[in-house]
Amino acid sequence: MSGPGRRDDDGQVLLLILVYALICVALVTVVVSASAVHLERKRLLALADAAALDAADAVDVDAFYSGAGAAPGGGVPLTDASVRASVEEYAAAAAAAQRFEAFAIGPGTGTPDGRTAQVTLVARARPPLLSSVIAAFSDGIPLVVTSRARTGLGG
Repeated sequence: MSGPGRRDDDGQVLLLILVYALICVALVTVVVSASAVHLERKRLLALADAAALDAADAVDVDAFYSGAGAAPGGGVPLTDASVRASVEEYAAAAAAAQRFEAFAIGPGTGTPDGRTAQVTLVARARPPLLSSVIAAFSDGIPLVVTSRARTGLGG
């Protein structure tokens, strides 16, 4: 009904406010979820850094005492087995399996040159506010981090 005191666009402002409020809620949801995934990745990276530092100090005792396994350029040798064993022990002590969903030690864990410990960790993150939305499309967001530490012992 159009009358002298009524315009055709009455009530449109309320609709516009509702649309903007919906956009704001969606934006906040996306930012909070992206931040949660980023923080989960940072936590996993911090664990990988600490595990790499611990593994760089884990010498292969048999190779060290036999003298056969000197690292290139001298120094204390690292082996893939000693690095992996050290990372498994560190992850168990840090209760990584309880702190991260689908936690695993990645296939790149080892030593590329006998002096550098390389640690690859894998986990899955679930955004707190979007889990039900993305559940139909995936089983969480996979996280893969790699960290390296060089042994400072020896030549």
